Amino acid sequence: MVSERERRKTMAGGELGEQAVKVTFSTIEITATTIKAIIEALLKNKNTSYIEHGKQSLKKLNQQNKKLEKVDLSKEDIKSFKRELNRYHVDFSIMRDKESGLYSIYFKSQDIDRVHSGLQNCIKSYSKNIKRPIKETIEVAKQKAEDRAEQSKSSAKEKSAERGKDER
Repeated sequence: MVSERERRKTMAGGELGEQAVKVTFSTIEITATTIKAIIEALLKNKNTSYIEHGKQSLKKLNQQNKKLEKVDLSKEDIKSFKRELNRYHVDFSIMRDKESGLYSIYFKSQDIDRVHSGLQNCIKSYSKNIKRPIKETIEVAKQKAEDRAEQSKSSAKEKSAERGKDER
């Protein structure tokens, strides 16, 4: 039979086990509520701390506390320039002047080098897209064909001259 003393030890051990389970469970609850509060705080602050890139409103651009610069362009140039600014990851805002019909593009002054590169690329692409008259295009093609023919004749003569030489 089990003595009274052994029964008390077993009961004391069971009570300690129950207390340990209770403490563990309360710790888990506290940890879960803390994690939930942290996640909610992060989600709440996510929208306010996010900085937009690319095209944005002038108000949001001013909220970044940087000095702004401005470039005026016509409506035809806006589309290609916007593409270049997005390619160079420039934050910008576009405002239309109703009186002159020009568009003012505002950007941060720290991005002026990237904006300059974007403008140069726009100018290059614009000059490539200008169509020449057909007569001019034909003349340029004839000139290139003549140049290639002369180069091939001169290289053929050099090859034949080299074949005739004896390298002994």
